[in-house]
Amino acid sequence: MRLLVTGASGYVGAGVLRRAPQDWEIAATYFAHPIEQTSVAAFCVDVRDVDAVYQLFDQFRPHVVIHTAALMTGDQMMSVNADGSRIVARMATKFNARLIHMSSDVIFDGEHAPYDETASAAPITPYAESKARAEELVCAEYSNPIIVRTSLVYGFNPMDPRTRQTLDGNFPRLFTDEYRCPIFVDDLADALIELAQLLRAEREISVINIAGPQRLSRYEFGVKLANAFHVEPKFQPAVSASFATPRPRDCRLDISLAQSVLKTQLRSVDDVLSDIRLV
Repeated sequence: MRLLVTGASGYVGAGVLRRAPQDWEIAATYFAHPIEQTSVAAFCVDVRDVDAVYQLFDQFRPHVVIHTAALMTGDQMMSVNADGSRIVARMATKFNARLIHMSSDVIFDGEHAPYDETASAAPITPYAESKARAEELVCAEYSNPIIVRTSLVYGFNPMDPRTRQTLDGNFPRLFTDEYRCPIFVDDLADALIELAQLLRAEREISVINIAGPQRLSRYEFGVKLANAFHVEPKFQPAVSASFATPRPRDCRLDISLAQSVLKTQLRSVDDVLSDIRLV
């Protein structure tokens, strides 16, 4: 198996590299932060650069592509998330590589949870708009991608930036009325790798929700993390509905499909925290 992971210096992409089978040939792209994993062929590529992406595909000839490259903020967010995804999808089509495209639960407006795989995007934030547009462009360029919609991704080895910021008190207020389904990074990575193997066996899935089974407010999640690490919470509860900027309030994903077709266990936050030892 030749696997290409785009955006592999990001948290999800790096998790896939750590969990991928050792007998796979793996290439990975990065842009701002180099990849230092010796078993991986690393390429500095801007996914918006058609020629660079073409050369990468032509050189590596991947069987499967897991496309995680994305930006959360900034002036280039739309071009990277949408146009970059379009180019990756175009090259996956040209080189006959199966494509797994990472999307997000925030493409929904948060007013009609839970969302299953048939739910239509209704973005209300700039990031959500970029991810919803990316889905559209990927489907226009590639006839049968698999789109993975996920939620808050967290982990501890290494610790994800959001958890570190929460524990350090960089978020003084966490919303009590904004709900997500956090997923442990190892579980997500294992599920993506399993999908790559299913795709190789020609198991057709067009959209799949891969998230944790536990619906938590951001405040509840923060309290659980603080308790797990035995630190005093450095944040206060707040109400998202009182803020002028619109935010999706309940992005709970229905993960019934993933639970039925994948062997990977998608654990709740409570199960993860009880399964692992935190120091």
